[in-house]
Amino acid sequence: MVVNFYFQPMKKTLPYLLSIAILCLVAGGHAQTPDEQICISRFEAAYTEITDMLDGKDSVDLKRAVFLMEWAVLDGGLDYDAYCFGIDTMAMGIKRFIEVNNLDKVKIGGNIALLEFFSRPYTMNGFRPFVYDFDDFRGDKDSTKVFVTKLMRTHDGQCRSLPLLYKILANEIGIEAYIAYAPNHTFIRHRDEEDRRWINVELTNHSLPREIFIVETMGITEEAIKKGIYLKPCEDREVVIHLLAELAVSFFNKFCFIDPFVHKCLGKVLKYDPDNLYALMNVNDCFFIMAYQHRKELEAQGLPNDKFMDDVKFILQDLEKRIKATGHVDMPKHLYDAWVKSMEEEIARRKSEEHAS
Repeated sequence: MVVNFYFQPMKKTLPYLLSIAILCLVAGGHAQTPDEQICISRFEAAYTEITDMLDGKDSVDLKRAVFLMEWAVLDGGLDYDAYCFGIDTMAMGIKRFIEVNNLDKVKIGGNIALLEFFSRPYTMNGFRPFVYDFDDFRGDKDSTKVFVTKLMRTHDGQCRSLPLLYKILANEIGIEAYIAYAPNHTFIRHRDEEDRRWINVELTNHSLPREIFIVETMGITEEAIKKGIYLKPCEDREVVIHLLAELAVSFFNKFCFIDPFVHKCLGKVLKYDPDNLYALMNVNDCFFIMAYQHRKELEAQGLPNDKFMDDVKFILQDLEKRIKATGHVDMPKHLYDAWVKSMEEEIARRKSEEHAS
């Protein structure tokens, strides 16, 4: 759900829609248990602290924002001091590596050290490089699979947790690096030694792909690049905005109902960034779920579509236009099939190696 400032032409309709949505999906469909209320209070605490950063009431702190989202999902089962100690230990090891190898004399020496930290065994990473976790890599079965705190513990992760940890460590050692987004993917960008071009860092396989390779293999449009939807080197504030949208999605995945909290988070995201594709897509999903459930209730009573269904249909059409205006297109089938095949082949290869050993 979204707040009424998002749909400018729908100001009179949205209050009605949202009130019906809450009645249909919250009060009428789900009563919160005491345990759920405690869990939800943690999400609310995370929301307040993150929005305080974004509203200028507190400084933007990516490290803290990442922790807050994962802390809320894990029912408060994370310790912030322990989390910071782990990051501090990693940062100290990387700084020592930079000093010993005279990388402080190289403009991108810190970036070189970070790639080494992630890709090769050294004292600074406990001789455990960071590898891709092919088991439930989207976190469909276990949401912690995509968490930074899980990555710090196991040294295996995927395209969400790996770039986030890289960026947190870059901040800690004081070097320039940016998170960038692609369709269902995240990677790192930083300037080269001469400050003439962008270097793309792909932490899932420890490579430095050219931009054209990313564009062509992921079906990214020129319009999406121009509008900053994909490939844009994001400042920390923009990443924290994205984390706020993730907080809403994590809430829904945890409780399996659309609470006003989801509406509040996504509404805030679209206030800060009206073209945020991740938020727009999830708003679209919320309205689709609302329409589906309301339609089932009408059918059960033998009733035709009502004004609510007509209004949601109009909003979904409007959302489709807004999403299309970002330049986003679904990944072409041949590219998606090639990606699935490559993943399956890599999983089979690793299993074969495990059996051989």
